[in-house]
Amino acid sequence: MPPQEAADARQHDLAGAADWYRLKLGWPVTFDAVHRRLILRTGEALDAVVLPDWLADTVVQHLEQNLQAGPVCIDTTTTWWTILTEPCPRAHADIAPKLRSRRVYAIPRGGQVIVAHPLDAPHWRRAPEPGSRLPPWTTVITATNRAVDRPCSGPRSHR
Repeated sequence: MPPQEAADARQHDLAGAADWYRLKLGWPVTFDAVHRRLILRTGEALDAVVLPDWLADTVVQHLEQNLQAGPVCIDTTTTWWTILTEPCPRAHADIAPKLRSRRVYAIPRGGQVIVAHPLDAPHWRRAPEPGSRLPPWTTVITATNRAVDRPCSGPRSHR
């Protein structure tokens, strides 16, 4: 396939993925053709909490055990996981200093998060599915607090 046709096909695939997110899930996703990525805007339909992998795995396991797990996107370096949540009930999604010191971040209302293509299984710990509920923001933060408070939570350099 000639280079221009290949580029057009990739752009069309991103546009189709953004449409899938918007039409099937109601998520405000657009695509960035220059950097070939999908961008999700937070604050209306959903919010996002970003955690380092060593902490996120424990948080997601806790959410799964309590039947509260939702979509979890893993970045291309596999060091950051983004847990997608219901919108934060407060105007500002504040993260306690204890969590910020562990590199936990809330994407602010109106912020942007990069999400994987819906068919990119290696970059989804839990892929989004139509009709599935997102976990409440407060439930994710509570699970994160519990994971941080557990003995031996994370590498020594993050304690």
